[in-house]
Amino acid sequence: MNQVNLVGNVTHNLELKQSQQEIKYTQFRLAVDDKTSKEKRTNFIDIVAFGRQAEILTQHVEKGEKLFVSGRLTSSKFVNPEGNKISKIKVILEAFEFTGNHKSLAQANVVTQNA
Repeated sequence: MNQVNLVGNVTHNLELKQSQQEIKYTQFRLAVDDKTSKEKRTNFIDIVAFGRQAEILTQHVEKGEKLFVSGRLTSSKFVNPEGNKISKIKVILEAFEFTGNHKSLAQANVVTQNA
């Protein structure tokens, strides 16, 4: 089973983009506190959302807001300009929920799962 659930704060304002195949998407980073560590530590997790979910997120989420995200992990490998081999893991978003005092929470009659 490849399933991950995270709660964290969005680290920057989101931007809606479109691929060459005309698929709408957004990429963002989620700052997730590691409460299992004795020291305060934060992990920064890359998230990618597609289609209607990407549109909803870019319209309603700003830097610093807290989100619950659920998705699956995917990995990629590439060589950077310096010639180093890089491995990267990110979450492909499957569902999300606004949490806390989100400004649009009261009016969020938005379908966030399988949108």
